[in-house]
Amino acid sequence: MSQKKVKESAENEVVDVAAESAAETQPKRRSSRPARGFVKFINVFDWFDKNHFANNMPFILFLTMLVIGYIANSYNAERIIRNIDKTKVELKEKNAEFISTRSQLMFKSKQSEVARAVAATGVFESKEPPKKLFVVETKENKQD
Repeated sequence: MSQKKVKESAENEVVDVAAESAAETQPKRRSSRPARGFVKFINVFDWFDKNHFANNMPFILFLTMLVIGYIANSYNAERIIRNIDKTKVELKEKNAEFISTRSQLMFKSKQSEVARAVAATGVFESKEPPKKLFVVETKENKQD
């Protein structure tokens, strides 16, 4: 609701104060000459028209999404390749560690190394070969 007030001037005019204040607060429009020049430059052969853009907007958005998907796919492929390379390096390290651990185990499990390791505890290797025990069957053992 605008209020009309008398503005002091030479003619004592009645001015709409609300409309005057709104006009003062509106920002000045920038010149769009560069934008218009660019549009005129592109529109040399009448390729680009507002109606043409509006009609083809779904296709343009589809192409944009296709390009974004292509870029995302390439980033994903690069990340996977880096992970594969890192896994290959880790696999080589683990394989080398396995081979060295297996060779140490084979060395330490040799009979001479085991005898040398337990010699400090007082356990020695037997010099006599093992003997075979025979059980004689008697009538008491048989209970058929």
